[in-house]
Amino acid sequence: MKKYQAIDLLKQLISIPSYVSDNVNEIEVANFIFDFLSEKTDLTIEKQEVENCRFNIVAFKNKSPKIVFFGHMDTVPPKVETTLPFEAREEQGRVYGLGSVDMKAGLAIMLDIAQRHSNSDDLAFVFTVDEEYEFKGAYKLIEEYKFNPEYVINVEPTGLKILNGCRGVTEFAFNVHGTSVHAAMKSKGVNAIEKTVELFSLLQKDLMKFDREDAKNSVNLAYLNGGCLNEDGDVSCSGNVVPNYAQCVGEIRLTDSKINQNYLRKRIKELGEEIKVRISDIQFKFLLGSMYTNKADIKLFEKAVRENGVECEYVSIDETGFFEVQLLQEKWSGKVIVFGPGPDSNAHKADEYVETKTIEKTIDIFESFIEMTS
Repeated sequence: MKKYQAIDLLKQLISIPSYVSDNVNEIEVANFIFDFLSEKTDLTIEKQEVENCRFNIVAFKNKSPKIVFFGHMDTVPPKVETTLPFEAREEQGRVYGLGSVDMKAGLAIMLDIAQRHSNSDDLAFVFTVDEEYEFKGAYKLIEEYKFNPEYVINVEPTGLKILNGCRGVTEFAFNVHGTSVHAAMKSKGVNAIEKTVELFSLLQKDLMKFDREDAKNSVNLAYLNGGCLNEDGDVSCSGNVVPNYAQCVGEIRLTDSKINQNYLRKRIKELGEEIKVRISDIQFKFLLGSMYTNKADIKLFEKAVRENGVECEYVSIDETGFFEVQLLQEKWSGKVIVFGPGPDSNAHKADEYVETKTIEKTIDIFESFIEMTS
């Protein structure tokens, strides 16, 4: 008899496409999860419509749970190199299939735990749509739900390592205006393209004052285009003229809530003045904040990891992307732990797989943690 049913649940979840396109989305996998929870647990199970019949699932015994398990139901689209992405196969301790590690294994773990703790007042389970795309599910969730948990556990793949935070991220664009002169007299002009590169370097140095020991701010000049801007608004390219105009797009991975839109607007304009250029039309596409849980606050989870024979290691915050669970911490507070099976490096790759032993070990650790916090 199998100790856990998560592996079988994983195979069923893989067989249901849940990437987002014109003809496919998360509805069918959400129906599977809703039906499973309805049949196998005594939890209150609510559908929260997000858009176009896509819905989140929120399952709880009461609205003051101690631990919220959190995961997303969507996957990235299948890679052209992947053969049979929706036919799960188990070989040599691995389960292959689209979304196997990111994060249908996490969903299977959540369902397994929900069934065996269906009468617990301490646990709640949240499943969202659209994490791999625009976070529409998470945004909708925090509009209508206000849990106040002690812990939120995001069952994303981490290879059995603990992640206790993530940097925020912002994408923005602006224009840089210099002074055109004949290239033979370059020193009398102001090259807007070169100055843009200089400005981004200065911005990186400026943001270093917000660095933490375990997380650094990083500035990326992602797009740069320029030339000579004339009175008609046309931009031309000529090798013998110093360009007076540049357009740029930047991204920052940020660690501190002080780095907000107002701060960045002010500093970009100030740095422009320092290097003798004018900045115009600063536009932000988005700004998502950072997330952090002090390691001292999750010693109990570390203990659960060690007691199950796993070395207690942390993922470097500087080497991870943004996690939508940040939105929940910002709204609900609580200690956030990102922890799950692996290998996490296999997410979004062709012929994706998850190691079955890491699924079982993740459940062992969660079971111990639930017992310790009860």
